[in-house]
Amino acid sequence: MKLKSLLKKFRSKIKDFIFDEYGGNLIEYALLVGFALFVFFIIIGVVTSMLDWTVGLSNDFFDIFK
Repeated sequence: MKLKSLLKKFRSKIKDFIFDEYGGNLIEYALLVGFALFVFFIIIGVVTSMLDWTVGLSNDFFDIFK
């Protein structure tokens, strides 16, 4: 009996979350997560290009002494 009421309450909470009158809780969260992933991948791309640049410089430095 208690499990039934708990599941019913959970369903109503999910329904209220999705069909919010102020519109867009789910959309706002999705946009925030998407923007965070976009910024994360940009930062990762910049860091890896900096690492590749330093490796290239060190290879050029050691090629001088060959």
